[in-house]
Amino acid sequence: MNGSTRWLATLGLLSATLAATVAGDLLQPRVSRLRIKPETLVRGEVVRLADVLDFSQADPKLAQALADKPVATDTTGVTTIGYQQIDAQLARLGVNMARVLVCGASQCRVRHPAAPAPTSNAKDPRRPSATPAPLLRPRAQMDRQTLADVLRTRVERELAHLGGTVEVEFERAGAEFLALTTPPLEFTVRGGRGATLGLREYRVTIRRDGRTQRTIRIGVRARLIKRVLVAARPLNMGTYITGDSLEYAQREFTSADDLGLDHVEEVVGQQVRHFVPAGVMVHKSDLKDVDLVKRSQPVTVIGGEAVRVRITGDALDSGGFGDTIRVRLGETRRNRRVVRGVVTGVGTVRLEEGSL
Repeated sequence: MNGSTRWLATLGLLSATLAATVAGDLLQPRVSRLRIKPETLVRGEVVRLADVLDFSQADPKLAQALADKPVATDTTGVTTIGYQQIDAQLARLGVNMARVLVCGASQCRVRHPAAPAPTSNAKDPRRPSATPAPLLRPRAQMDRQTLADVLRTRVERELAHLGGTVEVEFERAGAEFLALTTPPLEFTVRGGRGATLGLREYRVTIRRDGRTQRTIRIGVRARLIKRVLVAARPLNMGTYITGDSLEYAQREFTSADDLGLDHVEEVVGQQVRHFVPAGVMVHKSDLKDVDLVKRSQPVTVIGGEAVRVRITGDALDSGGFGDTIRVRLGETRRNRRVVRGVVTGVGTVRLEEGSL
């Protein structure tokens, strides 16, 4: 076999392999999405799967096989058909649940048209004396969590240290899986620990009965709504911050680079480094640290939580907010002593526990 013949044979083999691969992909059954309707009207006593499920995104053969199958019988008035009841019936019918996603509403409210008033008090022997329960009672909604709930709780827990309220939005890719619930599925969530606010990516492994169904990636955008300090009036460069210089306002953050200031006590007495317009958030870089307590000057000393006292002393050190300094108490040499406290404001020190 010469080179040209061998090349043609190789090309033919590759073409046959490609055709077989494409054909195999086309023959693979696609995942059928069975969407639970939020509400439906049923005439008669039997509620069928086609009444509570939307089969428009399901394999036609599967839809044809399941549509007329009952999911509840002998129901009157208003009945609630839950996710677990539908899921159990599909499994009972032998449906390959690895190829099916049940999504949509968590339960379907089934309404029946009002029955005409009876013309006789005689009891129909064919009818039971009491309304039987559905095939399976729907599990309370609070017993289940959707994948969206699981991810939202995960993000809120990971960002709790930032304070404020975390709001979550999901990327469109993978959104079809967010309505899946546990139980009956199990979710293992990994990732998301890189960035704080903004886009976070999670890898979710979905299992059923201990067997892995699939692994997906879901993008989450997290933002923070937090109360921060803003200028109550224009703050000119060189002025000093007082209690009425600032006020609180809600602000939205998509990055954790600078989340503003939380407490007025941290900045009272500091000097304004840059002009800040009224209503604008005050940043740490806008202020210049100034000692709130100066050495050799009188200070107000406040007792700790266990002991409520307010006395006057003399500062032996200078310090800013949160600094620990020494304070001398007592007017005479006999009762004079030195204690330690934390600077909490202009000329104010809170005693450390056990100092008195």
